[in-house]
Amino acid sequence: MTATDMPYWPAAMNRKMAAAYCGICVDTFDAVCPVKPLRYTDSARGERYLRQRLDEWMLSLDPNKQDNMPRRKFGDRLNGGEGEARRA
Repeated sequence: MTATDMPYWPAAMNRKMAAAYCGICVDTFDAVCPVKPLRYTDSARGERYLRQRLDEWMLSLDPNKQDNMPRRKFGDRLNGGEGEARRA
């Protein structure tokens, strides 16, 4: 079974599958991914990347990420920042 045949992505993936999950080739994955694999064995075949850590890394790259600053409601600027409560 290959990564494209799978109905879901496993929690721990080998390097090739992790690169496919991120949507990049293995060479690019090796060059840019800061996520360190778990080592089940001393062999490189025993290394697995956690899907959750890959998700966190990719989310950190998102240029559309929302900040935690509160948003003003429509019309606040027009009404001196008072909003509906002040005008009522």
